[in-house]
Amino acid sequence: MPQPQQPSYLSHPPLPSYFPKRTTGRRKFWIAGLVLALLLACGGGAYALWGGPGDDRAPSAAPGAGSAGAGALAWKKTARTEPSKGAKSARGAWFTPTTVVKPEPDMVTAYDLKSGRKQWSLVLDGVLCASSRDVGGDRVLIALKSAGVCDVMTVIDIRRGVRLWTQPIAFHSADDPDLDNFRPDKWQAELEVAVSGEHGLITWATGAKIIRLTDGKLIGDSPQKAPCRYEGAAGGSRMLTVARCERQSRVRSQNPEALDKPHWTWEGREGEEVDEVLSTRPVVLLIGDGQNRLLRLVTLGDTDGKERSRIELRDDHDSHACSASMSKCPEYLVDGDTVYLAGKGSTAAYDLTNGREKWTYKADANRTAFPVAVRDGRLAVYVAGSPERVGELSHVATRTGKAARTTRLAPDLRATEWRLARPKSLVARLAGDRLLLINEGAMESLDTDVIVAVAAP
Repeated sequence: MPQPQQPSYLSHPPLPSYFPKRTTGRRKFWIAGLVLALLLACGGGAYALWGGPGDDRAPSAAPGAGSAGAGALAWKKTARTEPSKGAKSARGAWFTPTTVVKPEPDMVTAYDLKSGRKQWSLVLDGVLCASSRDVGGDRVLIALKSAGVCDVMTVIDIRRGVRLWTQPIAFHSADDPDLDNFRPDKWQAELEVAVSGEHGLITWATGAKIIRLTDGKLIGDSPQKAPCRYEGAAGGSRMLTVARCERQSRVRSQNPEALDKPHWTWEGREGEEVDEVLSTRPVVLLIGDGQNRLLRLVTLGDTDGKERSRIELRDDHDSHACSASMSKCPEYLVDGDTVYLAGKGSTAAYDLTNGREKWTYKADANRTAFPVAVRDGRLAVYVAGSPERVGELSHVATRTGKAARTTRLAPDLRATEWRLARPKSLVARLAGDRLLLINEGAMESLDTDVIVAVAAP
């Protein structure tokens, strides 16, 4: 299958999603309310930058100014509409060369990366239920909920800010038993969507379909019968479906032109469960035991789906169940044949070809060090601020694991970082000269932070 070209402006390899957890036995929902703002007595805005020029610059925290000093607030955005009961999720974030596009429960808005100015905004035809992590030709696929049922899909062109089409995912009668698989309070497995190139993939417990992104035309569908059920979809470089058949997981690399004729199929070992697809090129799976305990990473061959390596998770890895749906966890970053794992006070690098550890970077001993992006031979590692400590962004050599430079974030950002990080709502992304702290948890009020942009030259 020809692989779509990935946008060059992304500062990390294409990763499939970071959404709240499922309500099924496979995972627990992580949509937790944001904690109350901590009252901190912070200083003016001092910061330190090691290993680079400009140490004597005074930081500026003026939102929208676009000229903040390293580590200081450049701009931030709060919720645009008052969240309502059953409409609080803010899943996903997408990028163009100049904007970050952020969904909220009932709208999608694009902001200029440099200044934070709004570029466009669209009101959704329902409440956001699921959205693709990846972008296919400037298009994203979103599933919408109306009257408690996630049965509508829409495609948005994120560069132009245009809704291309909206249509039903499936047609059901009121007494159709399959309708429960589209109700979040009743489904066996969460409905998921993904995109790859010109195609979109939708999966729910009892079925899957591939559609054309340009016009929504059905390319193929594949019903799923007991004892098997679909549990996830992943996109990007290729389309993957994840299914569960009693005590065995099954991953398929789907053929967009023939959903019933996959390129390859991988059958997991009995008792193992695919908890996440961390990457689709190479294919990296996060494996658990089905009891909310994560065990290891498994790498599969791109062309044949055969197992290449296994990496056992250690106690010092921050390997709790990711607050994400099938695809992207902030605790893991895949770049080529290397995976970076967040840990308490460290980030470890492993070779995916043989499963061996390359190095471990030591950060703050009491906080998780998240791998964010690889750029110019360096790994960006983010440690969130806390009431006692400022946040940090370090640049670590990918060959040696040695820190080249570290930027300390402004002290007056500590409360904001802590509010996002503590309930597992924060995903850090590096785009241009901005470190974006993105809320992918719950919108509790109009004061909820959606995006916090920090200067990171």
